Amino acid sequence: MHDQNNNSRKNNMDLKSFVLNIMNSIYVRVFREEMTADIKTFLKNFLYIGVGMALSTIFSTIFSIFGGRILGPEEYGKFALIQSAATFLCIPMLLGFNNAMLKYVSEKPDAERQSNIICTTNILVLFFTTFSIAVFIILGAKLSNLFHISQNLYLLSVVTALIYVFYVITTSVLRGLDKNRELAVFQVIYGFVLLLFFFLFIFIFDKSKSFIAMAYPMLFAYGISAVLIMIFYMRKYMKWKFDYHWAKILISYAFFALIGVLPLVTYINLARILISKYMTVGDVGIYSAYYAASFGVISFFWGIFTIVYFPTISKYKEKWVIFGRINKLIPYLFGLGIPGIYILEYLVLKTYGNQYPINLVTMLLFSISSVLMVCYGLFDLTFASEGIKGMKLDNIGNISTAITNVGLSIYLIPRLGLNGAAIALIMSFLVGICCLYILRRRIP
Repeated sequence: MHDQNNNSRKNNMDLKSFVLNIMNSIYVRVFREEMTADIKTFLKNFLYIGVGMALSTIFSTIFSIFGGRILGPEEYGKFALIQSAATFLCIPMLLGFNNAMLKYVSEKPDAERQSNIICTTNILVLFFTTFSIAVFIILGAKLSNLFHISQNLYLLSVVTALIYVFYVITTSVLRGLDKNRELAVFQVIYGFVLLLFFFLFIFIFDKSKSFIAMAYPMLFAYGISAVLIMIFYMRKYMKWKFDYHWAKILISYAFFALIGVLPLVTYINLARILISKYMTVGDVGIYSAYYAASFGVISFFWGIFTIVYFPTISKYKEKWVIFGRINKLIPYLFGLGIPGIYILEYLVLKTYGNQYPINLVTMLLFSISSVLMVCYGLFDLTFASEGIKGMKLDNIGNISTAITNVGLSIYLIPRLGLNGAAIALIMSFLVGICCLYILRRRIP
């Protein structure tokens, strides 16, 4: 038995070394320099997260495809509208505190400092969440009309936002504490719970095949994952001590981070709401299928990357080195990313079924916009890692992106439908990339 364990560990080490050697060869070819120790650590964390994210993505993809296929565009569209409304409702609850906490917790491995930051963040989020929920209840009728959803869908959106905030805060703690293996495990738990409850609702609880069959499993998956993280990893950091020094720093950073969140919120969720207003709920479902097939696919790799990327570059003092690597990487993203996403997008859309028509032009537009999202995200996160100074500059790009997206979405969606939504995404990301590329010289 002892020999078998030793052999198993040796095989795992050999496999890890083999994968890292391949990554080293690719890195040298792209950047024309050898890996540093920091880059090797980054890639090891990337591999840990990658395994967990891969399994979670498999579960989530099955959930999305089967959900869209079984429910049909209209019920799938209702589920998408719940997600969109909940995303907007999260804004006054989180206010960017999760990013602020992640930034400062990951900077130094000081347990007392980390505990103070985590506790102060949680108290701030609890206060703003409680206040926001009260406002959402009072203004329920007006907000449901604003989102173009029924009162029932609106109430479910409020609950979704509340549980999602809990999930974001707990997973941000794991990221900040550099517990990447543990985070990978909880990603698998999230995906497994999501799919398990989906099939339970489809075949046992909700045989009418309504949006409930997707909405409730999502709530259970977020809630169970967050509670487990709280129990096993956050308890020792939870002293409920409010540190006024860190509160001031977190609020300052969160204010600028909040502005940075707006483009991320608007570029998909605004389109869904406008499509619901000017087209049909079924068209929202079709739009969501295209989004899942393009952005959803690339988000698998992007999600793994960002989980490790932001805490890592927050420790770098000279950001010009990072910008230089981004410049070398972008041509490869366009050359390989667009055709790769296009092919995968077609395959994913085929699995959704005949209820979701395939338009080759729409596919191309979504492929281009998804790659541009990654390019913009690389600049965005690098600016954000510089602290408040970086956030101030970053927000010039964020505001430009948001304004462009809102203006073009309002103009193009009523005229061009789904293609208009995709074109608005492309143009808004291009504007944001140009702004940040020009401003990068102000970052040391």
